[in-house]
Amino acid sequence: MNISTRTPGKLIILGEYAVLEGAPSLVASTNRFANAIFKKSEDGVFKIKAPSINVPLLKFLMDDDGKVKFIDKSFEKVMEKLSLFVAIFEHTARKLTEKGIKIPPLEIFLDTYDFYYTKSLLKLGLGSSAAVTVSLITGLLSANLVDPNEVSRETILKLAIDSHKKAQGNIGSGIDIVTAVYGGILKYQIKDNEISFKQLKMPENLYYLTVWSGKSASTTGYVKKFYDYKKDSPKEFKTLVQRMTDTSSEGIEAFENQDLDRFLAKYDEYYHLLKSLNHNLSIPVITNEHSLIHDICHKNGVVYKSSGAGGGDLGIAFSTSKDKLE
Repeated sequence: MNISTRTPGKLIILGEYAVLEGAPSLVASTNRFANAIFKKSEDGVFKIKAPSINVPLLKFLMDDDGKVKFIDKSFEKVMEKLSLFVAIFEHTARKLTEKGIKIPPLEIFLDTYDFYYTKSLLKLGLGSSAAVTVSLITGLLSANLVDPNEVSRETILKLAIDSHKKAQGNIGSGIDIVTAVYGGILKYQIKDNEISFKQLKMPENLYYLTVWSGKSASTTGYVKKFYDYKKDSPKEFKTLVQRMTDTSSEGIEAFENQDLDRFLAKYDEYYHLLKSLNHNLSIPVITNEHSLIHDICHKNGVVYKSSGAGGGDLGIAFSTSKDKLE
């Protein structure tokens, strides 16, 4: 048995933060992938290796309670890096056990080099944890389900969302998981815990350029700050989120209808709404680096904003002119 999986990362185009409150958002998968290889373990012991996050080959077992128990003694930092893997593995193993399927010992190799700036291994911010989650679950299901037809996208999606939420403390919208499973460009929305999405096409004569700010973002606590703002200033929060929702909705509609001028106007409008979060949340959603990139783009007739929770990482520039992007 030798199974390999390949799962894309994501870039949010419109709808950051507002998606958490039920707004529609626009997201695209990337040509950067999380790769995983699964082989049968010859010595009856599970093994995990992830060189891209400096995790050496480690052996582990599953105890009677379905918990991962590492055989090798390792540094605390290495164990921290494997917390996502452990949460996903345990959750998936439990769900398979409920189906009467016991996971045989496997050798698992994880490769997420695509999600880093290769010279210095700085994280680019492409949703690596979601891509790893989907890659792992796809591989574990493929390796253990007798009927390959059972490994449907719907099965993977449900398991991946449950596992990822458990690993991340039940926060997030699920947008990165859905993008990792289905790929392409998606109009995505989660309302009253019901997920809906639709595949869209890139409009003709709309050109883009992804730009890295030069700084990796650490957005731990950003969502909490967002909800602290909701609790502390409910009226102000509601007004801002409604503006973000309207702008995202109108921008996505323009994107879908290939109304490029309107899309570009709404995209630029959303940048300024995100910038207002800097003050309201007291966090750098739009960093100085992103502000400088925006100003350079603006002077050249190009629209730009950061992608995702902010604090650094990537942004996307859009234009109807290839020359202006150059």
